[in-house]
Amino acid sequence: MKSLVRFKLHVLSPIHIGCDDVYEPTSFVIDDKKGELIEFDPIDFVRALNEKQREEFIRVCSRESLLSVIKFVKANYNPKIGGRKVEVAQGVIEHYKKVLNLSSFDKKTIINQFTINKTSYNVQTNKPYIPGSSIKGSIRTAYLNILAKRAEIRNFWESSNLLSRQDLENSEITYRQIGKKQISKKLEQKLLKGEFSNDPFRMLKVSDFLPVGEVKTKIVYAVNRKKERISGETLAEKGGVYQIFEVIKPGSVFEGFISIEQPLEGSGILEPLNFENLFSSLHSFYAGNLNREVKPLNEVLKIKHQAGIDANTKFKDKFKKDAFLIRIGRHSGAEAVTIEGNRHIKIMQGRDRPPLYLDRATTFWLASDSPKPKTNNGLLPFGWAVIELVK
Repeated sequence: MKSLVRFKLHVLSPIHIGCDDVYEPTSFVIDDKKGELIEFDPIDFVRALNEKQREEFIRVCSRESLLSVIKFVKANYNPKIGGRKVEVAQGVIEHYKKVLNLSSFDKKTIINQFTINKTSYNVQTNKPYIPGSSIKGSIRTAYLNILAKRAEIRNFWESSNLLSRQDLENSEITYRQIGKKQISKKLEQKLLKGEFSNDPFRMLKVSDFLPVGEVKTKIVYAVNRKKERISGETLAEKGGVYQIFEVIKPGSVFEGFISIEQPLEGSGILEPLNFENLFSSLHSFYAGNLNREVKPLNEVLKIKHQAGIDANTKFKDKFKKDAFLIRIGRHSGAEAVTIEGNRHIKIMQGRDRPPLYLDRATTFWLASDSPKPKTNNGLLPFGWAVIELVK
């Protein structure tokens, strides 16, 4: 392959890549008839108010009641203001109506109940994009998994001499120390034969992937479902604060560039990267990840893995040659971001029950149109895509 290569990324299932930004509840309204959230500029909103409305708005804001402000915005929004429109799930519409019908609500609770996280977007164009760092991170994880498998390294913390025997006998301490003493970082350094200064991934450059044509997003919920029964584990679904995300919809296409620079002499990089090894590792790892996900989705949750079906339908003849599976973004699953054979995943079981520590996750996070769906119909896994070489 060339040193600078153009790729397309085909989205197969909902993708959310956080950007530390949210839809402010006082800067949008939801049109329940059109199923759209309309985000507007607050300055434009104030400008559109008449004198009487502005006086009322000042009084409402002085009460320091977020709920009152939200109600005022909904009642006085003028469609002529316009704004950015985003599709919303039906459950979000009903959720919004319930908030508007409340008689009282403290500020902290209402923010927690109705925080809508934006996916990464260009602040100039308001269009979503895929950060190059997300793609690079997935490539790195896949490559490390293949290296660990070839070297037959398992439970690295037991042989790293970074934990005492007493630590190893305490699962909670082991879980904390893996991060605290950077045992996972030591494993990466061992596999890549280098620290930051001579890490071969310094030579891998991945641009941000920009939208090709029209790319649509949708606001959905993330819901949790058990994928297996563990002895001693409760089967209650995770509750608490709602998780509401803007996701990039399946069918979207993005385009960007990936290059591998050759290390300078004396750089200390012992095993430079190359496209063939990177992308064969990428596909091998995520294809295995996909295969392990299909069975519990089908057999336990009775969910058809549409992303897997679409991948095989559209790219089967190109896989391992010009097309490669990848998984990116929030709720891709612990197995997609950790090294097989060296996982120590904390499984929370709810109140008054100690956590479990396993080498696998026991739940799926799935995109849903409802915060508490009564059936699993329509639930979708997050993060699946295919990255395709453009010749």
